[in-house]
Amino acid sequence: MFFGFAVGYGLRVNLSVAMVAMVNDTESHQSLNRSTGHECPAHSDNRNSSKNTDGPRYPWSPETQGMLLGASYFGKMVTPIPAGYLAGRFGGSIFLGGGVLGTAALTLLTPLAAQLGVSWLFCREVQGSCQIGVTLPAMMTMWACWAPPLERSRLMTISGAGASFGAFVAFPVTGIICESLGWPAVFYICGGAGCLWAVFWFFLVSDEPRTHPRISEPEKNYIINSIGSQGSAHGWSIPLVSMMFSVPLWAIIICQMCSNWSYYTLLTSLPTYMGTVLHLDLQQNSFLSALPYLGAWLFSVLSGVVADHLLEREMMSVTAVRKIFTLVGKLAHLSLHIKSFSLFLHIVHFKKQLQCFFYFY
Repeated sequence: MFFGFAVGYGLRVNLSVAMVAMVNDTESHQSLNRSTGHECPAHSDNRNSSKNTDGPRYPWSPETQGMLLGASYFGKMVTPIPAGYLAGRFGGSIFLGGGVLGTAALTLLTPLAAQLGVSWLFCREVQGSCQIGVTLPAMMTMWACWAPPLERSRLMTISGAGASFGAFVAFPVTGIICESLGWPAVFYICGGAGCLWAVFWFFLVSDEPRTHPRISEPEKNYIINSIGSQGSAHGWSIPLVSMMFSVPLWAIIICQMCSNWSYYTLLTSLPTYMGTVLHLDLQQNSFLSALPYLGAWLFSVLSGVVADHLLEREMMSVTAVRKIFTLVGKLAHLSLHIKSFSLFLHIVHFKKQLQCFFYFY
């Protein structure tokens, strides 16, 4: 499951980095002579190195690029709710494996869709986002059947941390592939990796311990006894009215929206910003874009271990652990954004002065 999320989010990241190599940025490089106060002048070394990429280049405007990058998330707004409901009835493994496999297969078609036109690529991205959007609800459903209560935090964070790990690996790898083999190879390699993962997933994974053919009897009994008896599926009725007026539900939704906004803004827009505004070359761009996800991967795993430790020692209730960890994470996130923005302004100003010095002297 960890590698499934790593592959799935790697499939998302590749377009963000490859977009820098796909776009004909000749116009943006003319900013050497007419740079505005909001843009760094392009250094000649970075300008030349950014063109060492094979594959067709397209005259897409910044608005078109933003639309294509945003299309990767349009479907994700729709699919998680029905996917979570259906995974609870029919099992999560088919949805998680099918979501990654479908996205990987469509990733193989990305170079062809780009050649056919923006509309084709936009539709391909929306389709891929619909399929990858089912993976998180499927993971929750599977861990409800597999994770003992006192191990649930660490198991869910370790598996979910595959998303940050995948982004951390995919950013620099995508940059290297773009410069060495050309940007179309990014989608062929990443799509092939996703298809290969799906083969192992469907062969090795079962929805619950009772149906797994290779699990040992003691381990199966331990998991089943730890989780206890769980109610069957609730039928086809959904308490929509109660959900609409549930304060805890809306609190979770708002919290998740805030987290996703910052997470996916960095995931999709940071490489383009570093390429078009800071004029970093592709390898510098991909390496720096990967750093936030290294921290996210390490701290998410650590938080899961600490949370389970607090529950095992009965130092806090489950509700208290969830609330405190969420609050600490949000406050730390906010403080880092404020500090990083201030530091970023100083770095950009210094970089502009330094590049102007080398350009004119």
